[in-house]
Amino acid sequence: MIDYILFSFSHFVVCLLFFLIIQKPLFYYYNKSLNSENNGLYDLWNIYIHGFKTDLIVSSYLSILPIFAAWIYSVFPFFSLKLVLYITYIPLALATSAIVVSDTVLYKFWQFKIDSSVFTYLKSLKGAFASVSVLYVIICIITIVSIGIILYIGWLFVVTDYFLTLSYGYISWLYNAGMFCMFIILTSFLFILIRGTGIRPYNPSIAYYDKKQFNNHCALNPIYSLIYSLSKRDDFSTQFQQYADSYCDKVFKTLFPIVGTPKYKILNTTRPNILLIIWESLSARYVESLGGLPGVMPNLSRLSNEGVLFTHCDAGSFRTDRGLVCLLSGYLGQPTTSVINYTRKLPNLPAFPRVLKENGYSTMAVHGGDLSIMHKSDYYLASGHDLLVSQKDFPSSVPTGKWGVHDGYIFSWLYDDILKKTRQGIRWYTSFQTLSTHEPFDVPYEIFEEDKILNSYAYVDDALGLFIEKLKNTEAWKDLLIICTADHGANFGEPLSRSEYPHIPLLFLGGAVRQSMTIDTIMSQTDLAATLLGQLDLSHTDFIFSRDVLADTYTYPFSFHTYNNGFLFKDNTGFTHYDNVANTAVEGADAKREEYGKVILQKLYRDLGQR
Repeated sequence: MIDYILFSFSHFVVCLLFFLIIQKPLFYYYNKSLNSENNGLYDLWNIYIHGFKTDLIVSSYLSILPIFAAWIYSVFPFFSLKLVLYITYIPLALATSAIVVSDTVLYKFWQFKIDSSVFTYLKSLKGAFASVSVLYVIICIITIVSIGIILYIGWLFVVTDYFLTLSYGYISWLYNAGMFCMFIILTSFLFILIRGTGIRPYNPSIAYYDKKQFNNHCALNPIYSLIYSLSKRDDFSTQFQQYADSYCDKVFKTLFPIVGTPKYKILNTTRPNILLIIWESLSARYVESLGGLPGVMPNLSRLSNEGVLFTHCDAGSFRTDRGLVCLLSGYLGQPTTSVINYTRKLPNLPAFPRVLKENGYSTMAVHGGDLSIMHKSDYYLASGHDLLVSQKDFPSSVPTGKWGVHDGYIFSWLYDDILKKTRQGIRWYTSFQTLSTHEPFDVPYEIFEEDKILNSYAYVDDALGLFIEKLKNTEAWKDLLIICTADHGANFGEPLSRSEYPHIPLLFLGGAVRQSMTIDTIMSQTDLAATLLGQLDLSHTDFIFSRDVLADTYTYPFSFHTYNNGFLFKDNTGFTHYDNVANTAVEGADAKREEYGKVILQKLYRDLGQR
């Protein structure tokens, strides 16, 4: 019995030491460049102390199976416990190592801890690995195997004759009863560590202690973050519910007016042909006319003076799957899920391409990559696109990168398609989702030779400029409205602050635009749907999360952006960055803005549950 206790304790300690000696230093030093301030010893001490509970919890999870197997063996010693554990430890060590390494390397891209969303990306291996090189993947695999071997060796040390020299020459009912009691005691202890002793079970916030999110994420065990996210239910209508429904609805109506009359028209016609360019990761940081880097995208900056530029538009979320829904459905991004993954809900979402289709438009979605990734084809069809054009529809000889056909070729294809439809007298709408400004930024263009990121933006900007200039000399230009915006912001290179990251361009351009102007009101990406439909004299009452920012009822300008279980609420008085896990404002604490953000989330999740 003593050996059983020693085995159980030693196995638990090996797990704990793995997280303390390997996982935390690996995560911290690999991602140290993302830390705005260098941590001192006191900060490192706090990272370990506040993350210790989640390390204990995961060590408990990893110990349950071996402790159970050892107990079965102690009562029924008719198999080789060593062989069973040797075999069991191989996938367990590799899975543990894979999660740890994935969390470490993905954090530079995501800047949040690994969660269940990783499985959505792994549904398409092509999409999952398109952003990185083969060498990068090989190094990650080698690292996973190496760290897995270290953990495996640690467990093998526990499974030695020293801890398992149990004598079973005489097994009595009393011995069996004692072993059973010991098993119950040990597993009960592990359960207490996992759940805690409070009224509510533990959640990731137990590791959060600092205003600096980097420190909180260093403290939080990645396996616990993943397990917790997998355990959450999909009954969305019960999540983020803090206020009485009547009060929530009252406040929400003041934030999102669904009726109103445009104060002025920015278009020459109510039935233009429309091209929506959804530019991958088009952050304002690269657009000079929005205060971004000069010289990177001169065409977009020049064109900003020829159309209607909305200077204070914020993206609704941080990933493409959310951004598409924000744009086309005027539906807010969700901080803990993505509605695009629930295909049964997609037909129930409003979508302005569907409204245009119902009013005589021929609709199409174009993307040079694979539309099966992230259910994009499902969403495009559900949102009212008659025709989908993707990589498989183009000749194999066209220039491609890892994500698909380069945007320059797609612009040329669109030019021909627009001229064809003009000759045929077709009223049309097209969604064009770009892909070239995405890791690994491999484009057929060389102007910023030492910076692949800037070079990719310059490439798409050059293709856009040529595309626009050619169209200006055609009959199609007269009734054409081109809307250029982003799916989300970008944090490549030097990280932006949370308040700067969502800032994206929104530009109305083309012969259908009445005159050039800038509109400086604060707005969200989700407001495009209602604003466009308002200009077309079409109803947008179904778009309850989208506001016509040109209407007389838009009297309280604000933007709402969500990230992984948090939100940013910005109005003319400032911004509040709120972490839902820590249940506190990380930046810009303000009672009114915090309440408004919580009301919006409550309404959003109640609506999501009913779709």
